[in-house]
Amino acid sequence: NGKPQSLYFSNNHPTHPGLFKGMAVILEECSYQNAQTLCAQCPDFKCKKGAVNCCCCWLLFSEPDFVNIDSILKGHCHEHGFTVLFLPKFHCELNFIEMCWGFAK
Repeated sequence: NGKPQSLYFSNNHPTHPGLFKGMAVILEECSYQNAQTLCAQCPDFKCKKGAVNCCCCWLLFSEPDFVNIDSILKGHCHEHGFTVLFLPKFHCELNFIEMCWGFAK
């Protein structure tokens, strides 16, 4: 419905007051059907290639509400007028900043 949802049960919940809802309950609140029947995560966090609804973990990681959020570092720097550039994880010989640093030495 577009409104922020709590990740915890309310303090007046009849069976689980103040406890974490869990991935399956959160997914069902996001309109996923039968989330209770999915496993929490694939073995070793390695989902099968091309799998769409294999586990709760994968569904949450692909949910736009969780994907499209800035990190705390990026938000804090942006508030103070800094731009944060996250570079891909390459070997140091392929990383542009390492080449510049090596040239400067």
